[in-house]
Amino acid sequence: MDARQLMNASRLIARNNLTDKVLAVRIGWNDDTSRLTVAYYVDGLPSDDEQELCELTMGELLAEFPDIAQADTQCLDYAGRQADLRRMEGLAYLREDKPRA
Repeated sequence: MDARQLMNASRLIARNNLTDKVLAVRIGWNDDTSRLTVAYYVDGLPSDDEQELCELTMGELLAEFPDIAQADTQCLDYAGRQADLRRMEGLAYLREDKPRA
């Protein structure tokens, strides 16, 4: 699978499947096992909406990339640790809070 195509598609799909609480979406791909991981990082406890949107993102990626043999989703409470998100590999979405005037 072309990792660049996967990331481009992930960015487009993730941006359509967000709530205001989603801080970041990370995509992980393992060439050896053909395993895709979609992780949503949420400001506070993930709601049913965030969990469903995470699953929806995975479903859309599965439909687009038939090479995926294994799939896993995670929806995680990441409140207070937003600074850690910038260093993660595979970011498909990162919420950029606008500075207050």
